[in-house]
Amino acid sequence: MRRTTLLLVLTAVVLSLGLVAGNGSGDGRAANFSEIAQTDARAAAVELSRQARALAADPAGVPKVIAAELEGQADVLADQSILLVRPGSLRSGALPFPDAAQTPSAPAEAYIQALTASARASLDAAVRADPGTARLLASTGAAQQVLAARAAEAAGIAAPGRWLPVAPTAATPDCAPEAAGSDPADTGTSGAQSPAGQPAEAPVPTAATSGPEAPAPDAAAALQAVVDTEFGAAYAYEVAMARTTGLAAAELLEEKREAHLAAGDQAVDLLPQVCLPALTPTPAYALPASFGADPAGALADLEAATPGVYADLSSLGNGTVRAWAVERLAGLSLDLYTDTRSVPASPGLEAQPAGLPWIAGTA
Repeated sequence: MRRTTLLLVLTAVVLSLGLVAGNGSGDGRAANFSEIAQTDARAAAVELSRQARALAADPAGVPKVIAAELEGQADVLADQSILLVRPGSLRSGALPFPDAAQTPSAPAEAYIQALTASARASLDAAVRADPGTARLLASTGAAQQVLAARAAEAAGIAAPGRWLPVAPTAATPDCAPEAAGSDPADTGTSGAQSPAGQPAEAPVPTAATSGPEAPAPDAAAALQAVVDTEFGAAYAYEVAMARTTGLAAAELLEEKREAHLAAGDQAVDLLPQVCLPALTPTPAYALPASFGADPAGALADLEAATPGVYADLSSLGNGTVRAWAVERLAGLSLDLYTDTRSVPASPGLEAQPAGLPWIAGTA
């Protein structure tokens, strides 16, 4: 009887430790959605990096032109696996795709399918995760979508479709002024604009509007930054169009300008979701100092900086605003990096794996 009781106790202890190791956060509590999503994303990055490197090293598995692309992708995914480490977590993570060995398709196609599934899982989770995790998952998921498109192009197969969010219900935010009895006409929501074209004294959400339907405290500033960035870029392309003489170049510049104007209009339509009036800013923007000497380089710099404002908005926004920000970040990353030599591990983020304090001992 004593031996049976002791065995039962030991079994219970082992099971409890196993549950903590597999699902816990490291501090005894159950893992929340953000931790689960991040650890799963890291597990996927580790496995995908391994698959890419194995395929690249197998001359019978993929052609040489694909092998070179996959070797570079293995490095990008290895960097992501470091960025996605969640210190203190004991979860090992679960893969959002089946093991490649169990997939009947060709090895390269199985890898692309797994990469696409991982990208979409991260982008879906970014819409629901806490702010810091949302930014990281949106960025790494966007990069993986680019890698999947590049691998498909190298393999000569159709690229996976672009990720689209499941549109969350657009709730009306609580934009009541903080001071009881204050006049809404004095909050800047009446449509008055400053000389620079920005809403004058727009209300900043406070603790009084921090309920479940209230925007994040800095969401208004982040969305306004997106508006200014998109319309500022459109203005830069308009100036460049006036200086070019080639018809083909002018058409390309016009296409870019229209894309930025469309994104700016979408951002303006979302301004009421962060308690700002839906006003298009006056087109008065300062061009970079380098624009006169090197317009093409200045425009490239503007494009390269654009993902950063969407990464910020994917962290600070919520609901419809965040879903749109994640979608734009993923789409911009495809436009910027599908045809370039290198793909950043985290578009829109400046984090470098080498600078992280937990890099030692990670894979």
